[in-house]
Amino acid sequence: MKRNMHIKQNVRQIHPRYKHVNRNTEATICYKSTNNEIHDIQFYNLLKEGYSMDKFIKDNTLFNRPDHNYASLVRLLKKDSVVYDLGAYIGTFAIPMAIEGMKVYTFEAWPDNHLRCVKNCEPYNIENYCVALSNENAIKKGQITHCQGWANHDEKHFEEIEYARLDDFIKEKNLPLPSLVKMDIEGMESIAMHGMTNLLENVRPIWSVGYHYKMPVEIEGVAWVDVEDGGFDFTAIEELDYIIYDEAGRRASPSILSERGGEFVFVPREKIRQRKEQ
Repeated sequence: MKRNMHIKQNVRQIHPRYKHVNRNTEATICYKSTNNEIHDIQFYNLLKEGYSMDKFIKDNTLFNRPDHNYASLVRLLKKDSVVYDLGAYIGTFAIPMAIEGMKVYTFEAWPDNHLRCVKNCEPYNIENYCVALSNENAIKKGQITHCQGWANHDEKHFEEIEYARLDDFIKEKNLPLPSLVKMDIEGMESIAMHGMTNLLENVRPIWSVGYHYKMPVEIEGVAWVDVEDGGFDFTAIEELDYIIYDEAGRRASPSILSERGGEFVFVPREKIRQRKEQ
């Protein structure tokens, strides 16, 4: 496995697709909000290499990505709605949501990413937490898939990481409950959802999920966990009366969650009814 990981790392370092346009560590890019206003966003402490969102920021192509087109999500929310960004990286989702008038809370597990996220989010009244979402409350020294790209992966670098059940963390910190939860945590959703039962069943926000179905192990101990091994059973999404939409905004069959990964939105059926009645 380690040999294959190094092959993948080397390929990504030399392939033109993964090269940065420059080695700058700061960049300003424009975000066009849903009311057609143009906002300059300044990003700091960007990586000099590696296939990551830093590359797309410096390319000025970040908001061309389908997973960074937020208009459809914004239309589902009211101004001042509370938004949780789980797996916030350096704020590429959180900042546009704050610009759109939402109250945003970020959750980022890797300490270096968290510190960069805090710096980038400073002008936007965003609250930041350095925590990994899990099925347990614990502090462990280890690694996670930090999304900085293989060029920035050091197999000897371990960090002390706080793991938390989100339901418990919300109660401990007395956080306001969310209207939208964006979750992109590299396969950890398969266990972290066990710690979000109250959110899923009772609070019932809209969920925007980077769904890493069957994601293979890239960092030892961090990957998708199947149901038979204790992972969350995503058939619960249908059973709890959420409607599933795919990357193109089309209603999808619940079976899609047992077939492939992708970018999915889960909307409680009652919220759809409410919008139709307005």
